[in-house]
Amino acid sequence: MTFKPLKAALVLLTVAIVGGVLFAYLWFQQQREPFTRSALERDLARQDDSAISVPPRQLTRLSDNAPQPNPRRNLYFGELHLHTEQSFDSVLFGNRLTIDDAYRFARGEKITSQGLELMQLSQPLDFVAITDHAEGFGSRRHCGESGLPLKVQLSCWVARTPNLATFKLLRKVGDGGDARLERAASPYCQAVGLEQCLADAAADWSDYKALADQYNKPGVFTALQAYEYSPTLPDYGKYHRNVFFRGTGLPELAVSALDAPTELDLWQALEQSCKGDCDFLTIPHNTNRAWGLPYGRVTRYGDVYTAADWATRARYEPLTEIYQIKGASECAVGATATDEECGFEQVFPPCLPDQQTACAFATGFAREGLKAGMQIERELGVNPFRIGFVAATDSHNSNPGDTEEWDYRGASAAISGPAIRRQQHLEPGMSIHRSPVAAYSPGGLAGVWATANTRDALFSAMQARETYGTSGTRIQLRFFGGWGLGEEILANTDPVTDAYAKGVAMGSTLAPDATADAPAFLVWALADPMSAPLQRVQMIKGWLDAAGNTHEQVTDIACADGLSPDSHSGRCPDNGATVDLETCAISGDRGAAELKTLWRDPQFDPNKPAFYYVRVLQNPSCRWSTYDALRLGIEPSPHAASTVRERAWSSPIWYAP
Repeated sequence: MTFKPLKAALVLLTVAIVGGVLFAYLWFQQQREPFTRSALERDLARQDDSAISVPPRQLTRLSDNAPQPNPRRNLYFGELHLHTEQSFDSVLFGNRLTIDDAYRFARGEKITSQGLELMQLSQPLDFVAITDHAEGFGSRRHCGESGLPLKVQLSCWVARTPNLATFKLLRKVGDGGDARLERAASPYCQAVGLEQCLADAAADWSDYKALADQYNKPGVFTALQAYEYSPTLPDYGKYHRNVFFRGTGLPELAVSALDAPTELDLWQALEQSCKGDCDFLTIPHNTNRAWGLPYGRVTRYGDVYTAADWATRARYEPLTEIYQIKGASECAVGATATDEECGFEQVFPPCLPDQQTACAFATGFAREGLKAGMQIERELGVNPFRIGFVAATDSHNSNPGDTEEWDYRGASAAISGPAIRRQQHLEPGMSIHRSPVAAYSPGGLAGVWATANTRDALFSAMQARETYGTSGTRIQLRFFGGWGLGEEILANTDPVTDAYAKGVAMGSTLAPDATADAPAFLVWALADPMSAPLQRVQMIKGWLDAAGNTHEQVTDIACADGLSPDSHSGRCPDNGATVDLETCAISGDRGAAELKTLWRDPQFDPNKPAFYYVRVLQNPSCRWSTYDALRLGIEPSPHAASTVRERAWSSPIWYAP
């Protein structure tokens, strides 16, 4: 009995020593980080933003430009994935820009990044979704108040102090093993107790919803109700989802990975907490970095999907994020896909046998998912991967939609700005997917064809998959398929009305028609006048044969400059478009402002399920890393391409026999 007090004292002493050592380590690392104003000003002085030329901004007031509701749909461009200082990792990167700052930026206002660089959109956005990590909601709510217990003060210091070492430490904890996260075990809940922890998380989410309501202006600017669900994977993997709501009966708590360990748990929890007129959908992001899980057949913990699980996924997950700052998730060369454009903004090599992380798994890419969906549908009668496409940024700089290559200011606050910090070359032992200059891009935009710029209309269009993604430019793209579409539609003064009447739009399924030989597909693309002209339109087809094997084919169906696809390769000849890497000037006499074509599949088989989607490519232009090199007066990095061919991906049209 006499030894129990001594044993308890030794335990407390050990905990105090370990905690003190950890705190000292993080404090020391924080002092080494380049977050000070003097360090930022020193690095900013190394660049000359006047060394590059950019198009003039088009900053008309949103209310002056807002189109009227339109049953044939208007095109709205927006951001569906963005982080502010409300996200714990954003703060650790040095971001102090708020949710309010992000909304104002989306509407066209200037802000200054934590890297001291000016940021401003060339054109305001039509809609935005601020999607901070729900796992951090409530954890800093009382920070700054007086009289907090010491353990809460320490938790606040860790959560509010810019420190890359803290981020790496927390991320490493998340990488470990298959243990399921629990809210009660989180550091903040441990400090204040589960009841207070839940109350604070709910209060943050309530404030979040109120801010979205404040900035939402139906018909002019839409602030969607959303957040990010962010479970961890080893080696910086991500199998995250953004959650979007419609209606008024939204959940009182933003269901996070601390409450729902897998996507199946997430959908179930949302079903239970989304009441009355509330509706929701989820959009996975960075499927290229989820180590094969997104289009595989098990959850992160190895739970095998059942037929009921697939049906749930088909109901709540109509879209996927095909492109963002951390790369493209369409396809990858060597991971079943073979066409050359699958190398766009990819840094992972194909997986070696038994490789578990940091490689390109076929089942991490949307094209493979589309093919797998047809196989599952043949087996079980439901296609869980009938997914449309959107794009976003995932920036942690509070700058939604800031996707121009010339205006890229990094994605991680003071870690990736000013320009010299984005130009870091590979460190010894660093894999290329960790190199800032090679692994990141400005991200993309979502194009949504909706009847009006309102929450309800945008949500309905997203559910219907009448959406597409771009790599950052504002290419306008329409895509229809139908049995009654003929060549005369190309000369029609109102081809869209005709196309809706005689066919289906992107995101839809085309039913069989025994009276027609093959469906026709109308593609109409307009170039972004502030970017490079269009170069070509490609049709990507996938199909399922009688034996259950999948196939894919890529065909160029429209070429700029009066060129025609080669009869053997199926590709448009090079149109001679060039880029001057000393000025980033592009060819002024190559490419097209508009490409419109009607294509009929010459190999159509009415007995085989298939999908079709469009990829539109621009002429080459300078990549962000080349613009930064001009600012800094240095040679472009050898670790990244000097130019980029911006593009757009339509949502597919499916044929179901």
